Amino acid sequence: MIAVNQDLIKDGSEEDLERRKQALRLRNLYRSFVDNTFEIIFRSSLQDQLQFSNRLFVETFGFNQYKRAKGFIIADLFHDPSEYEKLKSRVIREHRVQGLAVNFKSLSGKKIVALVNVQIQTNELGEPMINWTALDISERVAFEQNLELKNQQLAKINHQMEKFLYSTSHDLRAPLTTIMGLVNLIRMDSKDNTLVEYADKIETSTHKLDKIIHDIISFSKTTYKNIHSEKIDFESLIWKIINNHCGDESFGKIKIQVSVRGSSLFYNDSDRIEIVLDNLIRNAIQFVDVNKAHSFINITTEVTSDAVLIEIHDNGIGIAKQYFESIFNMFYKASVHSKGAGLGLYIAKEGVEQLGGNISLNSEVGFGSVFKVYIPNSPKGKLINRKKLLNQSE
Repeated sequence: MIAVNQDLIKDGSEEDLERRKQALRLRNLYRSFVDNTFEIIFRSSLQDQLQFSNRLFVETFGFNQYKRAKGFIIADLFHDPSEYEKLKSRVIREHRVQGLAVNFKSLSGKKIVALVNVQIQTNELGEPMINWTALDISERVAFEQNLELKNQQLAKINHQMEKFLYSTSHDLRAPLTTIMGLVNLIRMDSKDNTLVEYADKIETSTHKLDKIIHDIISFSKTTYKNIHSEKIDFESLIWKIINNHCGDESFGKIKIQVSVRGSSLFYNDSDRIEIVLDNLIRNAIQFVDVNKAHSFINITTEVTSDAVLIEIHDNGIGIAKQYFESIFNMFYKASVHSKGAGLGLYIAKEGVEQLGGNISLNSEVGFGSVFKVYIPNSPKGKLINRKKLLNQSE
């Protein structure tokens, strides 16, 4: 009879028990890790059955418990089962697929969009398994789709608003022209001073309405028109604007000087810059100080390869410091002398900012105002100036 060493049996049992405890600790540690991550983690066999899943997988797909999930056919969790077959074939062929957006579905049929990493690995028994990690991006995708829809709706509304403002303002111009014609006929045919006085008041109101319509057209162009870069001749542009205002009531009392410095070429949106300068020059003419013997507006423009700096300096009635920020707001009027809708300086600031520039004001009541406008040269203008400089240096 063979004698059995009881000490060896005891030692072997203790070592085996310790190994089991160690394995259990590692298993619990792994389970704790995968159950507290923000990613969905699961494993499936090549026979398409679920072998392992973490807590987030169970909650996301609606299994309620781990046991119910185990053995579930993975293809049934895909919004389109054929997509699973394609992905499985790709993983088997490439061994790893990363950053792929997949459309899953929960047990209740809810669509789940996830970004997945998939790879083939062998388990502890040497069997090939498919390991999945997925990040649920359903809310982000829904947000982006909703944002895209809102952007499309906004673009449609903007287009409709642009057409409405443009057509309305131009349609209003036709009856105004008719009214002005009738006013002139009254002056020519009537010897009644009272009637002529009424005609003068009608003309004044008509001019006021025409300026408001002009502001609406400028607002429409500044807000909705795409930016178009073209070469700008500031001297011609400024004098064109000045001449357009020669019929204004205060124009004849003002000495206007224009100075354009710099040989660099400037490219940007001519329409927007014209609107900006028109509003600032019109503002300077409108707010002339009638109590001064000599009124002036000095417009200086300095063009460099990078930008243009425009200063419009007048000795008009000036603006109090507490109004410096407010005057750029829509419909704001800082003076009883204002004859427009309070849109001019708002439109000027909007136009400048859309071109990547800025506008500032320095003013003193009774002494006048200085508006400074900075507008960067467009990339096209900068490139042309760079080529011009290189040619000169050769």
